[in-house]
Amino acid sequence: MSQVSFTFTVMLEENEFIKVDDHLYTTRCSLQREEPKIYMLEKCCLDVLKQFEGKLTQPIVEEWLLLSKALDQSCSFESKWDDKKILQELIEGAEHPVSWYAKNCRLS
Repeated sequence: MSQVSFTFTVMLEENEFIKVDDHLYTTRCSLQREEPKIYMLEKCCLDVLKQFEGKLTQPIVEEWLLLSKALDQSCSFESKWDDKKILQELIEGAEHPVSWYAKNCRLS
């Protein structure tokens, strides 16, 4: 099995993407077919990530996405999460169980 590398150029508006390491998160789902390091993201998630641009790494974003799913599945569907606080904890390297986030990162 051989590997093939593709290079392409895409023009995106500043508010349509965020780059984390060598990965691209965007609201433009049509790009997923073009490149495996492009991920579809809701606009609200992109807005939150943009606030931490330059401080994010791929493992932090992946952990945040997993935590978001875990919180949504283990807690009331009516709960709203403080994604800024969650990301700040992850950026600072804090290691908490999901239950800590459920208790300390709810929006009032």
